[in-house]
Amino acid sequence: MQRLKTFRRIVLFAAVVALLGQMVLGVQPAAMAAKSYTVSFKANGGQGTMPAQLLPTTGKALGKVRFTKVGYRFAGWATSASGTARFADRAVFKPRAKTVLYAKWAPQIAPQILLDHKIGGLLWSDEFTGAAGSQVSDANFTTRFCGHAATNGGGTCHNSEPQWYTPDAIALDGTAQGNAVITTTHVTSIPQNVGECLAGVCNFTSGRFDTQGKVSFQYGYIEARMKMPVGGANWPAFWALGDSISTIGWPSSGEIDIAEQGGDRPTRASSAVHYSDDGLANCCGNHLYEVNDIIDRANYQAGFHTYGMAWTPGRMEFYVDGELFWIVTPSTIRSSFWAFDAPYFLIFDNATGPFGGAYSGWSQSFTYIDYVRAWKLDGYGQVVRH
Repeated sequence: MQRLKTFRRIVLFAAVVALLGQMVLGVQPAAMAAKSYTVSFKANGGQGTMPAQLLPTTGKALGKVRFTKVGYRFAGWATSASGTARFADRAVFKPRAKTVLYAKWAPQIAPQILLDHKIGGLLWSDEFTGAAGSQVSDANFTTRFCGHAATNGGGTCHNSEPQWYTPDAIALDGTAQGNAVITTTHVTSIPQNVGECLAGVCNFTSGRFDTQGKVSFQYGYIEARMKMPVGGANWPAFWALGDSISTIGWPSSGEIDIAEQGGDRPTRASSAVHYSDDGLANCCGNHLYEVNDIIDRANYQAGFHTYGMAWTPGRMEFYVDGELFWIVTPSTIRSSFWAFDAPYFLIFDNATGPFGGAYSGWSQSFTYIDYVRAWKLDGYGQVVRH
């Protein structure tokens, strides 16, 4: 009996030694074998099929992406349909549970061509693609109500603008091209979800959205493709305010109006810059501005046109449909306080009021934005995500 006990102890000891040896050598016994989980793939707006994979928790390369999307390149895999790309094509993936990976897409956009400039890589874009009626990306934009707080998109709705801003006026149209649409409506009573009216009496609902606190831009070529709304009183704009508006105020922070139109002048497109004559954090007797326009090249309400700014240190050039029509430098403004070499955030809106002329009786108007994009320009350009 004693010999049997001794033999059992020897066998047990040998088994323990073997187990420890396997662990030291990195070899897991069957009871400790790595688990495997199924990883499946979603095209997320793309086309094609891709089989699921059974991957061990120790990791294995994902299969080559088999999805495609016309006009787009594969940008990586995300763990949710709206998430950011985290895993590259054929990346080693270590599942911890059954997982679905979603393809993420980036536009395949050819660089713009500007005379005397070198357009570099695409820095950032929003193509406004998505289901009809869905909202613009909240990773890039905030939709606004009227309000004078600098943190409210720099302050929205002037006292002379008879509109309420409401997020309900902004939606994607779900077309293959993809547009963000601002619907401006003439109203005779106070609607729901409109916040405050700053003009005393408001007759319209409309929309405004911006990248404040989310995405800022400093230099580069920045362009939007838009179709302007039809009818007097419309005042659509694609513009930018200095990030510093929340600390030093307007106009010291600067304002750049890349595209601005009055609804009563369909063949006129204009740009403007606003700045301070003393550099102090006060408003508004220190406000100066310059404006220029391009006239009778097209009816900007009848179709889509591009509006761009080529921006380098100490220089801004303004374009419509690739045609340069205005250059602004420190020597062309009436102040020594040049505010245009700092980060700015972008804004789209359709206000109503004097700039748009007299109301011409329409019930609704529509501002279409196909895309907004930023490229490197002559080696300059950066995008800051907050």
